[in-house]
Amino acid sequence: MTNRPGRMRPDAGTAPIEFIFGTTVLLLPLLFLIVSLAQVQAGLYAAQSSAIDAARTASRFPADAHASAQSITRLHFEDHGLEDAEWDIDLHCSTTCTTSGAPVTATVTAKIPIPGIPAILGETRIPLMVVRSSHTDLIAPVVE
Repeated sequence: MTNRPGRMRPDAGTAPIEFIFGTTVLLLPLLFLIVSLAQVQAGLYAAQSSAIDAARTASRFPADAHASAQSITRLHFEDHGLEDAEWDIDLHCSTTCTTSGAPVTATVTAKIPIPGIPAILGETRIPLMVVRSSHTDLIAPVVE
């Protein structure tokens, strides 16, 4: 059977429609997933580096450990582009924070907002991913 000129096949012209539908259904959710995972990964990096730096700073300079930990954490989250993330840092010493050789643990807990969804759900119901990281260091001996 030959195809005569002037006669169109029944499925002619559906490729652009299939492409638009396939892009919308498959690629846009995949793109959203990649952006969301990148945001959460940035939060994990910020929390981990904050915990490490805060514990190390607290082990060497225990007198102003809390103020230093707050500023270090703020700096790390801003560097990773997470100015709108909520975070909390906790410094915990097993004994006193001035005893040489005592462990000091910094724990950072952050709520990372998932991008794109607040426009759908509204500003009061922003979905979040909670990430937590901790690091322990020993208080350095006092050198006089």
